[in-house]
Amino acid sequence: MTSSPISTPTRPHGWKYGTVLFVGTLLLISGVLEFLRGLSALFDNTLYVNTPKYILAFDTTAWGWIHLVWGVVLVVIGGLILAERPIGRILALVPVSIAMVLNFASLPLYPFWSIVLLALNGLIIWALCTAEFAEL
Repeated sequence: MTSSPISTPTRPHGWKYGTVLFVGTLLLISGVLEFLRGLSALFDNTLYVNTPKYILAFDTTAWGWIHLVWGVVLVVIGGLILAERPIGRILALVPVSIAMVLNFASLPLYPFWSIVLLALNGLIIWALCTAEFAEL
């Protein structure tokens, strides 16, 4: 009786690889949401609440460009993590932390969206700090 050869998977599997996929996917989602937030601020200035006495009172166009650029940065780093590049794991914590600060700073402008992105970025930071990543 001959047994059929079983091909070995080319990628790691299990919890470790699942965590890499989870973090990379969350970074992509967060980056796309930041990018869309920036686009909405650039195209419709009336969407955001005007808070003239807020200490970080930027023009909504400035907030739009900030979130637009930062969304692209998060998407690139999420892509690096999904492509299993070690530099993606090394660089991920700093931009996500800065994204949390940006979302906290823009909380008075668009509260619901800021809270959603704060929670998403907090989940990403938690996953990056507690995960055992697969050896790449």
